[in-house]
Parts: sequence; structure tokens; C-alpha cells
Amino acid sequence: MRFLFYARPLFRAWEIVCNHLARWLTDKRALQDVRYQRQLAQLNLRRMEIQRGLGAISRSHAHVCAQCGYCCKGTRERDAFLDRVLQEPQTEHLGARRRGGEMVGFQRAKAEKRMLHLGAEHPSGYCNELTCRGCRLPNELRPMQCLAYFCGAAVRALSQEECEQGIRLMRQLLRLQLDAVLLAARSRRWRKVR
Repeated sequence: MRFLFYARPLFRAWEIVCNHLARWLTDKRALQDVRYQRQLAQLNLRRMEIQRGLGAISRSHAHVCAQCGYCCKGTRERDAFLDRVLQEPQTEHLGARRRGGEMVGFQRAKAEKRMLHLGAEHPSGYCNELTCRGCRLPNELRPMQCLAYFCGAAVRALSQEECEQGIRLMRQLLRLQLDAVLLAARSRRWRKVR
């Protein structure tokens, strides 16, 4: 059940704090600088690798999610500031939550022709990317919280090894978000020194 602690209250609180801090601390001019974009790209590569690992764990309990669907009932898309800025530093959506337009992950999946479950029915009242066959986005393009969220039923369906791997990956994801906040703080000093 330690994994449930990481996947629910700890991650949720940490994500909220890190997203707001990164948003407040980021010098928006730095987002246009190629050198800063390279540093964000390095963080994004780490994020993608972590999310692939969490996706592998998620596949082992897909039957639990298929019977429930509760978490996916949210009608708003769940991409936060760090999800957008890491994937696309020049995004126009720099608020805490995107209020309009498409998720950056959706735009990338579409542009790269990596959309999943094309033609699958979209249930009304659920996340726009959810189909009756699963999410349309590859794991590494989904918002972080979509892969970090594990409910009690899902955790109970995991093996001990999967739980331990999940804890390691969650710690890496928490560290990545802290590193993004630290990079955001450096963006202010860095812009003044140049």
C-alpha cells in the first residue's frame, strides 16, 4: 500500500505545488531561447522514459480499469503547465490549466501520426482522449497524472515487484518535477546574466 500513497496523495499534492512554482518562477522569455529549450528537452526525455515504465505497469491491471472507468470520467483534459512546457516550450497555454485548444500531447501524436485507437467510439462525458478501447495518446505523450494515478483496486491487482517498480518510477517522476522547478528558478537568473 506504500505505492498507493505515492500514486495518490503524495503525487497529487507534489504535482500541484511543482506546477504552480514552475509557472510562477519561469521567465517566459527563456522559453523562446534554444539553450533553455534544450534543457527542457532533456527533462522531457526523462519524463517520457518514466511514463513508458508506468505505462507498462498500467497494462498489467487494464482489466481493473475496464471494469470501472471512474478516474477517466473527468471531462476536462488533465494536462498541467509542466506537461505542456516540457513537450512544447513555445506553447501558448502557460496557465496552470489549459482552458482551450488541444493538449500538446494530442497535437504531437496527431502530427507524428501516432494516434491510437483511430475510429474507436468516444464515450460522452469522459476525457476527450478516451475511447472505448483506451486512451488515444501513447504513454509518453499523456499528461503525467494520467499515468501516475493508481487507485486502490489497481494497486491490489499489481504484484509486489510491480509495486516496488512503481514506487521507484514515482520517485523519479517526483524528482523530475522538482528538477523542472529548479530549472524554472534558474531561468530568471540566467536571463539577467546574459
